[in-house]
This record gives sequence, structure tokens and C-alpha cells, in this order.
Amino acid sequence: MSETSVPNAICSTVVDYVIDQVAKKIYNVGDKLPPERDLAKQMNVSRATVREAIKVLNYLGFIDSNQGSGNYISNAYSRTTANIMEVMFRRGDVDFEGFTAFRQMLELQAFSLALDKVTVEQTIEMRQIIDLLDTTTDDAFIFNLDNRFHTLLAEASHNQLIIINFHALSSVIGEYMAYTHNQTVAKKADGFKTLQKYHHEIIDALISKDSEKGITAIHNHFAWIAK
Repeated sequence: MSETSVPNAICSTVVDYVIDQVAKKIYNVGDKLPPERDLAKQMNVSRATVREAIKVLNYLGFIDSNQGSGNYISNAYSRTTANIMEVMFRRGDVDFEGFTAFRQMLELQAFSLALDKVTVEQTIEMRQIIDLLDTTTDDAFIFNLDNRFHTLLAEASHNQLIIINFHALSSVIGEYMAYTHNQTVAKKADGFKTLQKYHHEIIDALISKDSEKGITAIHNHFAWIAK
């Protein structure tokens, strides 16, 4: 066993311990972790090991570290997913088309779940967004409204895995989504009009609980972008 593998293994033990405490709800969101000195004594490891474990837990989204205040249990798990996706994107393991296909899959599943779970408040906001999109001509504002519309669709599923993955996906490829938006909406013939057509169909299908119409609209939305 190498000299460096021992500290790494001990660090992993501390990480696993804290995650296990969170899973068992011994530590809850907002709880403050014991000071590094106390945690090191409790687990019979060095403070340096605990410090490294804290960095890992912070990166994974299990804790938030506030200098001078301490380390607090967090539920920013989308941070972990976003970090993994970012590495995959930068390495070229998955290209933009692959991420787009994944996003389409998420939205199709979100729509199916939202048919029974969407709230009145969510449908009202989605309709308001569509109305604003009908009247604005500002490209940046259009992109922000478009992104909010699709985020609401994901949130209307009330499925945490879909929501976490959607937010992580958006944070990783946001600039590329903006670029694609500019290429499609701004440069395609009748781009904005076509985009709105699909948005109207999605919200109408959601309100009327027309599964087939909504799924078709989402398929057509992404197929149009891909072209």
C-alpha cells in the first residue's frame, strides 16, 4: 500500500460517515457539523484528514462551509450532478447533442408526471410566461423566459430526481443552450413564431391533460431545435 493511499482511505471513511449520518437523518439540513477538532477526536483521525473530507463533502453538495461560522449540512445535491456532467462534457464523453437528448427525455417524463401533479400556480405562471413571450422582441429576455418555462415544466413533475438533473444540466450547458437559442430563434425563418407554437401546445396540453398532444409538442420542439 502506498503512502498516499492511506490518508485517502481515511478521508473516504470520514466522508462516508457524514453521508451515512445524513442518510439516517441524524444530521438534518441546516445542522452544524461538530468542529473539525471534535470530529477528528471522535473518529480518531487527524484534523488534516477531516479538513480534506470537508472539502470533498462541500464539493459533493452535502455541506456548505462558511468561513468563521462552520460547516452546515446542505441539500445542494444538484451540485454533485452538475460537477459530474461538467467533467463529462469537458472530457468529450457526452457532446451537446447527447445532453440535448437527455434534456428531452427529462422533459417528456416531467410532462407525463405533471399531468396529475402540476399546481394551479405553476400553470398560471407558465401561461404568463407565454403571454410575455408573445409580446417581447428582446432576444435575451426571450431566452430567460424560455428557460423559466421549461424549468417550471420540470418542477411541475414534483419529482426530485428530474428536478435535480434538469437544474444540473442547465447549469452545465447554459451558455451552449443560449448559443443554440440564438442560432434557432434569432436566425431561423419564423424562429420565434415556431418556438411559441410549441410552447402554446405544451401548456394547452398540460391544462387539458392531453398526454398525446403534449408529448408530440415536446418531440417537435426538440426536433426543430436539432434541425
